[in-house]
Amino acid sequence: MELAFLTPLAGLVAFAVILPLIAFVRSEHRAAHVRSVLRLAPPGGSRRQTIAAIVLLALLVGIGAAQPILEQTREHSARTDAQAFLLLDTSRSMLAASAPGEETRYDRAEAAARRFRESLPGLPIGIASLTDRVLPLVFPSANPDTFERVLSNSIAVDKPASRGADNTRATALDATAVVPDRNFFRGARRRLVLILTDAETQRVHPQRLEAQFAGSGIDTILVRIGRPTDRIFAPDGGVEPYAADPRSAAAANEYAAAVAGRAFAEDQLDEAIDAARDTVGTGRTTLRIEASDVRPLGPYVFLAALLPLSFLLWRRNVA
Repeated sequence: MELAFLTPLAGLVAFAVILPLIAFVRSEHRAAHVRSVLRLAPPGGSRRQTIAAIVLLALLVGIGAAQPILEQTREHSARTDAQAFLLLDTSRSMLAASAPGEETRYDRAEAAARRFRESLPGLPIGIASLTDRVLPLVFPSANPDTFERVLSNSIAVDKPASRGADNTRATALDATAVVPDRNFFRGARRRLVLILTDAETQRVHPQRLEAQFAGSGIDTILVRIGRPTDRIFAPDGGVEPYAADPRSAAAANEYAAAVAGRAFAEDQLDEAIDAARDTVGTGRTTLRIEASDVRPLGPYVFLAALLPLSFLLWRRNVA
């Protein structure tokens, strides 16, 4: 754990107390002189306590304004020559399952994503959603905590949604054509795209995909998640009017051929992982330090500032 300040210069606000403090001391001197001339008893309380409370209040406000945080950093090894991007299908057809209460296609794809992460240690991996568009959620990072947080909290079926969220077949594998052009990868010689989808896609245009991926240096592995008997079940157990697309396997193979990649069925996940390992191979790693947990302390500091402020208000009322 390390203590850091997000806006350290804002802490200079604590010095704003200097002029009021000087004015208070001079006022107290004059009041003491008047009391001595009139032979009046001094008020209860200590002037030193009041000054200490003012200084403490200013100090706490200054610290709070500087926005203190506790930052936990972790070290991990990262490949410098290779990166991967995992594209996870979030269209509504990924809600399909073999029976009510069973894992959905998305659940199985999420588990497969974790298998890839565990099987490729040190490889920076990014995550993007795939529907009728590709939206990157995190760029390649070798920090497993970052991968897990995004996978658990930032992506799900219809999160983010496609433009036609109510359409069970909203996926467009053609949308991956943006990957070679949009700086998804930076500074990596070996580039791998992992696609987890049911491949129930809109029409695939092989010529367009081939033109985009040719010369990009991107290797693509597609894992088709889904079974012919999968159905979409409502929360009450009812079956929605949906049937698995029998053309999904052909569409997956057509796509893989267009991008010079490889397509695997769900029960071939081990083979897909082996292919990913062979693609990225081995390479030089470097030690990286990344912030994994940041805890803001400002609210607690401002809360503590209420104590000297309350004392000053009480002191004023009893003076």
